[in-house]
Formats: sequence, C-alpha cells, structure tokens
Amino acid sequence: MLGRKGLTALAGAVCLAHGNALAADEGNYPPAVQALTDRGLSIENQFDAPGGLTGYTARAGGREVVFYATPDGENVVIGTMVDAQGRNLTRNHLAEHMPEPDLSSHWAKLEEANWIAVGAEDPERVVYMFTDPNCPYCNSIWQATEPYYDDGLQVRHIMVGIIKQSSLPKAAAIMGADDPAAALRRHEESYEDDGGIAAADNISTEVRQQLQANTQLMREVGVNGTPAIFYKNGDGKVKSANGMPSLDRLAKIYRLPKQDPGHASLERFR
Repeated sequence: MLGRKGLTALAGAVCLAHGNALAADEGNYPPAVQALTDRGLSIENQFDAPGGLTGYTARAGGREVVFYATPDGENVVIGTMVDAQGRNLTRNHLAEHMPEPDLSSHWAKLEEANWIAVGAEDPERVVYMFTDPNCPYCNSIWQATEPYYDDGLQVRHIMVGIIKQSSLPKAAAIMGADDPAAALRRHEESYEDDGGIAAADNISTEVRQQLQANTQLMREVGVNGTPAIFYKNGDGKVKSANGMPSLDRLAKIYRLPKQDPGHASLERFR
C-alpha cells in the first residue's frame, strides 16, 4: 500500500492483466490518485472494485497500469488482486476497463513482416503474433489456439529471439527450416517435454536479417514482450493483446465460438 509519498515508482509500473467500465471523473480524484496524475499518469477509467476499493486503469509512458484506491483516498494499492478461488481479477479489470487504442497504422507493417502462417489456408480471420521460442506463454497460446484453425483462423507468427541466449538460434532454426510452419509446430508440440527445437549452430545472413527486422518491428509497434497478438475487432479496428489471455478473452479476440482443448496446463486461464 502506498500513501501520497513514494508514489513515483507506481507511475512507471505495469500490470499486464485482464474483465463494465465507468468513466473516470477527470480532475476530481482522491489525494493519492491525484498525486499519481501529477507525476504524469493518465487515468483512463475508474470502476468499483471488491472490498470497497475503487479501481483505476491508467497509462504511464505508453504502458498500462491497474491500481486500487482505499475508501479514504489516502492510499493506493498496486499488484494482482485474486479472489477466493485464486482467479486473477486484475486481469479481468484491465480487459474490461482499459480502452484499447486503434492501431490500424500498424497492420500494413505486420502484413509485410517475416511471418510464418499456421492454421487455415484460406482464412476467415487473421491475427499476427510476436513469438519467442523460449516463451512459455507463447506455447500456452499455441495449445489454446489449435482448435480454432478448423474454424477459419490463421495465426501469422512473427518470430523474435529476445528472452534467452538460445532464443535467437532457436528462432533461426525455425525460420531457416525447409518448412518453417512444420518446424514451428514440432517446436511447440515438444516444448513442454524438452524445450522444443534445437538451436541452430549457424545462422544465415538472410535469416539473421529477418529476425533483426522482426525485433525492430516489435519496437515500432510498442511491444515489450511476448506473446503479443494484433487483431481486428468487429469494426475492423486493429487492437492488441499482450500476454496469455484467459480462454474467454482469447475467443473474443478471434471472434469465434470459444474452444477449450482441455490441456491441463491451461487450467489457470479458464
């Protein structure tokens, strides 16, 4: 819990989390919240949170933040709120109460990227995803997404190598394969057992340049980690989702009926 002093760090914190938003009463905030806005935090929405708290979604330097103010307005709390069943309520709060910017200017850049298409050959839905071979949440999305391919979904994976030292050579092994889509599938299907594909011993100049371009694109579109999904909503506006969404949220992103492959590792996202 933070009082009106020592709040500067909160303005730069990130809650990558996800769930009826009330418009924030701009300019009429409790003292502790006002202290954050004075330091550059931009309030997007406020909402009633459990325990008599007032929740806020905000942006700080382009990053998304969720925090909670005590009833007297003298303190704020940042962190993950969970219920008695251990469900991540902060994830739902961010999804429900944070307005998503229109990212339409990014779509053409994504289309021109060095991506690997997986799923429907003649897709009804296309999404782009920044994927690191060592990213466990990328693997979770892979498992959760497979049932949607038969419903007309195509996922275009933009490979990057940023998490571990072996990420780049693993991404290169996938990108440089004779059939990159098949290599990516083999990697994801063996990820839990042995970490997936073996790192490439040598990386060609072409593949290295492709991966460098993907990493640069990742920065240009404001992505700081993987997985990151870019998609179009029902109005055709381009949106993004960072991290592994809940299975309910994933279905909304894909705009397809919810599918659950029943994989045990997806339990906490149900």
